[in-house]
Parts: sequence; structure tokens; C-alpha cells
Amino acid sequence: MVSGWAEHTGGRHHGAHGGAASRSLGISERELLDFSQNINPLGAPEGAVQAARRALEQEADRYPDLGYLRLREALAAYLAVSPENVVPTNGGAEALFLAARAAGAEGGALILEPTFSEYAAAALAAGLEPVRRVARCPDGGFRLDLTAIEDLEGVSLIFLCNPNNPTGDVLSRAEVLAVAERVRERGAVLVVDEAFADFVPGAGVAAEARDGLYVARSFTKFFAIPGLRLGCLVCSEPARAREFQPSWSVNAIAAAAGIAAVGDRHFVDASIAGVARLRAELFEALNALPGLSPYPGAANFLLVRGPAGLAEGLAQRGVLVRGCEPFPGLGSGYFRVAVRGAAENERLLAALREEL
Repeated sequence: MVSGWAEHTGGRHHGAHGGAASRSLGISERELLDFSQNINPLGAPEGAVQAARRALEQEADRYPDLGYLRLREALAAYLAVSPENVVPTNGGAEALFLAARAAGAEGGALILEPTFSEYAAAALAAGLEPVRRVARCPDGGFRLDLTAIEDLEGVSLIFLCNPNNPTGDVLSRAEVLAVAERVRERGAVLVVDEAFADFVPGAGVAAEARDGLYVARSFTKFFAIPGLRLGCLVCSEPARAREFQPSWSVNAIAAAAGIAAVGDRHFVDASIAGVARLRAELFEALNALPGLSPYPGAANFLLVRGPAGLAEGLAQRGVLVRGCEPFPGLGSGYFRVAVRGAAENERLLAALREEL
């Protein structure tokens, strides 16, 4: 398996990172075409890049605003929530960890597999025991099986990824709120991870965050700034969440980029339309290849089932996809591909044709 797919500390596993993969494969990092990390193919908004540069030049010599007033107001306007309920975070991952701790839950944390690996780490950090249930199966197109949340004995917190990573399925806003109500009736807390919700207009539930419902957002995927680490937690008790957060969790450069990014409506609209078109084209092309079965997705990636060893074979050709063996409920033959630009997607398809 290519270095970068294996589990890291706490059972976490992510896409292959260029440096580790290049060392593992003996290929220059500049020669790698990385489809294992899901970043908006349109790149970062130019205004965000310019704002980051200005902040680096003008604000790096002083501490950021401890209350992040301008950032909270910008993120709140983008999410249509109150600034008082927004806690800026160091990426979406920190928001998940804060939610798990702020919930004050005890016992078990339900993880609806296959899904994002950070949930187990966030649960353990909060003193909760991860309870894994395979709730998405290929026969059902990886649609969430709601019977997985019927028995919550010993479970006090549930993580729900929407759209789900790595399967790409999505629940509507009404469906998520119905899940939240069901969880609340059973005395548990729901943490909704909306890291990819920007790609699905109308699916987010941040405006409904209240007791028993926490919403974690990431601004690194959609706005293509993963190296800057910016996210937020939306909840009804932000002061409680901040008790577990270090001061100045978000640096001045990320804050400036975030303020500019979420205010660029043209970029948002162009990204939603552009990624939807590229995703549909890539799905159709993958579906036409013998031996591959792609699954429809709602975000900027697609889950695909193919022959065992295909991901490793592609890596030897300098094309990285996300091998999905570590995900419970998936295993050998499954891999995830990011939606990239048309030319890059064609290079992926050419490598697949050669490998198949």
C-alpha cells in the first residue's frame, strides 16, 4: 500500500500525501497527479489569495483578534446564522474535536461506517468509546440505513457526515433534521460534519443548530485552502466549546483569506456549477470503462469499485487515488477519486485504461 494510506496515530487515515507517496514510489513529487485529496478544482478565490498575502505582510507581527469578530460575522453571513453561534476553528477537524468535548456526553460515540476516520479520534479525545456500525452498503448505493440509529443504548453522541466521505451520498436538509430529532428523543447528541456541504446548496443545517445538534464546517475543501486550516463550529453554546479551545486557534492569514473567500458569491456559484459538470462527466467516463463501478456522488469526489490492486497500479504510473481498504464496509477494490479539471481527469482516465 502506498505510504500515506496506512493508519496514522489514533487510527486516522487520509489521502496519500505527495511527499510520503513520492518517497514510497521513488517518483518526484512534481510528477505526481494527486486525486486522493478532495480540493475544489477551480482553486482558491483570487481575492482570498490576495487577502492572505496582505495579512502575511501586514498582520504577521501581531496577534489575531482574540474574538475573531470580523471572521465570525463573515462566516455567519455565509451560513445564514448568528455570529454569536460561530466558533472559528483550525480547520473542520478541530470543530469535530470541540463538538465531541463540548457535548459533555458519556459512554459511546456512534460512527456510521464507512465514513471519515477522524470521528473515532475525536471521540477518544473526549473520553468516549467509538461504536462502529456499517450503515452504508453497496447494494443500497451506500444510502444511509437509518435502522443503524434505532438502538442507541449506551450511545450518547452520533457523528453524521453529510455529504458522506468517502461514499459521496447525501441526505436532504429535512432528512438530517429528522435524524437530529430522532437522536434528541433518545437523549443523545448529533454532530453533523458538513465539510463538503458547500457543493450541495440547501443541504446544510447550520441554521438549525441548537441543544443536542452541533454542526462542523470546513472551508478548506470548497475554497481550496487546506494548508491554511480554517473551519468553524456552529452550536447553541459557543462559550462551552471555547473552553476546550486554545487561544488564537486561527492564524491571521487564514482569517483574512476566509473573510474574502466567503464573500465571493461569483466564486461560490461558479464552483457549484463547475464541479457538478465535471463530476457528471467524470462519472460517465468511469462508468464506461470495463471493470469499474462508480457510485453517484454529491460532492467533489466519487467512490469507485474496481479490481483489487488497481490503486497501487495507478500509483506506479504517478497517479494517486484514495485507496479505501482502511474503511470498514469497503475494502479491497474500492477507491475514491477527486473531481479535478477536465485535462487532469482525462489523464486519470488514460491511466485507468492502460491499467485495466
